[in-house]
Amino acid sequence: MTEPWKIAGDARRDFADMIEGLDESQLAASTFCEGWNAKQVAGHLVSFVELSLPAMMLSMAKGGFNPDKAWTANAIKFADQPIADIARKLRDHAEKPSPIKSFPAELTITDVVIHTQDVRRPLGLDGAPSPDAVRAALDFCTAHAKGKMMVDPKHISGLRLEATDMDWSWGDGDLVSGPAEAVLLGINRRQVQQDLTGDGVAKLPK
Repeated sequence: MTEPWKIAGDARRDFADMIEGLDESQLAASTFCEGWNAKQVAGHLVSFVELSLPAMMLSMAKGGFNPDKAWTANAIKFADQPIADIARKLRDHAEKPSPIKSFPAELTITDVVIHTQDVRRPLGLDGAPSPDAVRAALDFCTAHAKGKMMVDPKHISGLRLEATDMDWSWGDGDLVSGPAEAVLLGINRRQVQQDLTGDGVAKLPK
């Protein structure tokens, strides 16, 4: 596997370790991903290692080719299995590429890191994503040709993003500064303003 898929695999394993340790009340808890509980977030992530390309495309068609509808339906469907099975499948297929070949490893890294924090932060769980994964996700969202799949470029245009815990920055304009993980969540419409500083924080996408 190429290095980006190794980073994606490590991120999936990190998520599997976290989710497998949750009790039923935690699995049913709300997350930063609006409308999804923790187990449904797990269902979303495991769907990308369980679904074949034809099955993925069929789910897209059933959702009217609206990704949000398709991903939500898949999250609910694949959450309907024991959490130990979800964790095992994520570990067994940690470095498996997306069934949609145009989805790069960096998209998977970004998706997994953000959803891990969607669960971890509201539950107050210990742990943090790896710096390599966060850096890859930030680079994808800001500089990759397909980064608009996660972050609309117009939502971060005119902002200067700076991480305070690693040597990473991007853009020019009003400053958004804070831990790299919080910057990543902030540009992906998560409400983490309390962890960020600068005149640009009020301009982050909601």
